[in-house]
Amino acid sequence: MRGFPAWLRHSMEIRAVPVDRSLVVRGMLGMLLPSALGQMTGRPDLGAAAALGAYGAAVDDSAAPLRTRALTLLLPQFAGAVGLALGRLTDGRAWAQILLVCFVALVSGLMSTVGRVSDMAALVLLLATAMGLGLPTAPPWWEVPLLFLLGGVPLVLLSLADALRHPGRAERRAVAGAFRAVADLLGATEDTWGERRHRVTGAMDAAYDTVVVRRLRAPRPGSAAACLVGRLDRLVEVVAAAPAVLRVPAEEVSGGYADAVRAVADSVEAGTAGPVALPPPPRARAALALRAAVAALAAPADPQAGGRPRLLPPRRTPLRRPAAAVVGRVRDPAARRYALRLMLCLTTAQVIASFSGLPRSGWLVLTVALVVRPGLGTVPARLVTRTVGTIAGVLIGLAAIAVLPTGWWRIGAMIVLTGLLQAYGRRNYALQTLFLTPVMLLLADPLGLAGSAVPVARLLDTVIGCVVALVCGHVLWPEDTRSRVTERLAGAHDAMAAYAEHTADPSGDAELPHALRRRAHADLAAVRTELERLRTDPRHQGALDAWRTELAHAEGVMAHLTTATATGAGATGRRGATVARADTERDLAAHLRRRAASLRATPTHGKGRR
Repeated sequence: MRGFPAWLRHSMEIRAVPVDRSLVVRGMLGMLLPSALGQMTGRPDLGAAAALGAYGAAVDDSAAPLRTRALTLLLPQFAGAVGLALGRLTDGRAWAQILLVCFVALVSGLMSTVGRVSDMAALVLLLATAMGLGLPTAPPWWEVPLLFLLGGVPLVLLSLADALRHPGRAERRAVAGAFRAVADLLGATEDTWGERRHRVTGAMDAAYDTVVVRRLRAPRPGSAAACLVGRLDRLVEVVAAAPAVLRVPAEEVSGGYADAVRAVADSVEAGTAGPVALPPPPRARAALALRAAVAALAAPADPQAGGRPRLLPPRRTPLRRPAAAVVGRVRDPAARRYALRLMLCLTTAQVIASFSGLPRSGWLVLTVALVVRPGLGTVPARLVTRTVGTIAGVLIGLAAIAVLPTGWWRIGAMIVLTGLLQAYGRRNYALQTLFLTPVMLLLADPLGLAGSAVPVARLLDTVIGCVVALVCGHVLWPEDTRSRVTERLAGAHDAMAAYAEHTADPSGDAELPHALRRRAHADLAAVRTELERLRTDPRHQGALDAWRTELAHAEGVMAHLTTATATGAGATGRRGATVARADTERDLAAHLRRRAASLRATPTHGKGRR
């Protein structure tokens, strides 16, 4: 692919995601049970409706902890049943379908910006509504939604049983993953620092989400979860002292500290405790704080130190947390703009589907939804991968329909394709679409969705949907890169300025520097993730270098600040040196605030605008 543009090559990259055999087995069993029951009872249409729910649950399945699995499986499953019911209630009336798509797109757009689980549920709600619009309107209206809900039950039970068989394993793996990311950071150079620091932020966020955030209440003192929380809090000090590796000779911070952190990671994942060897004390003052932090991390975990993490805000009650998140999204102009953009694209797609005379289907709306949503990639990248995957999937579906007789042979094909989806679908969206499309085509006949013409109709829907997404979601209304890049960079500069001001004049709040540092790193990590995503958009190729330069400058300033704070450079015992250092930090804070104001005042790079 060397002759293709860089953005296209990046879009078609296949990630090295390991195959989780338990996910493959659960997905295949989940599809087998409802399909087989429908076939044996002589109602393949009802079996197909239940298999649709099993397929949706298989896509959402993961190796997460019990609480996370329950949320990511049950909430999207319920949202899918609601979407199917809403679609069926329109009874084929064109204007009712258009108004429904408009409303659901607006709600889904706002929900998708709340969090990862809500984003998944919002996507399933939107896709199931589109599918419900294409289903036959024969009564009763509640039959298909109920079967969809029940069809996912076997897979949900299998997944939750797997989590119960290995209690705490997913939490320990998540925390160990954060430890290993920090160990890699301790071996970083100037060139690799930014990328590895980004991985640390992602791994730390995943660990806190897994161990703490998904809980309804803080871990009980003395529990295994409380010990893991204590380990994560100690790991924060190692991260704060990690920039010392860039400021002292390599022999002073040789691989000994990274090896020590990896040894702790191995013991955490195994659930055991053992001695961890540390290198000799360094001569360089900048590395003393790093050694102290690693030594504290390697010390046996204190069961009583596992209370609420200091980096998290005060916990709200279970009902107030989602309510506050939804209110925050409604008040966020960027979230509102995205919801309106999604609503425009999907309403246009439904108008075309309702009045163009195309065969009844929600595939056109479904295509537009999957292409336009920014969390799934840029529009150009999704257009390419969606088109390639759908064409290949339609060819596979046509071959299966032409060769395999109805009944058990097609059920076997669906089970095999579901296993392939679970094994390889997470590596590339084109692969995911390639395996998903033929399954949907095989389910279409028993559901009565278009007979033998369904493969060609799905291909036509995909082409029209891609055109709608390109025109409405990319040309007429591009993505809001200002809020996703420029504003987040400016916010990171503001957080770093506040951090520098606190370093110059420490207040009595011992938790404030941790909160400011976490906020700055979260913003920088979000920008780095967004720049990686924008590599697949040809519109922003010219602006990426300028954005990367600004990001590298911000990450360098943050490394300087954390090093200065961790090493206690101000505590020299000489008042003159302390005052000079405080003045330097105040000047740096003023510089950062000017840079943030300049970022907000500068027009968006490239052609993309609000």
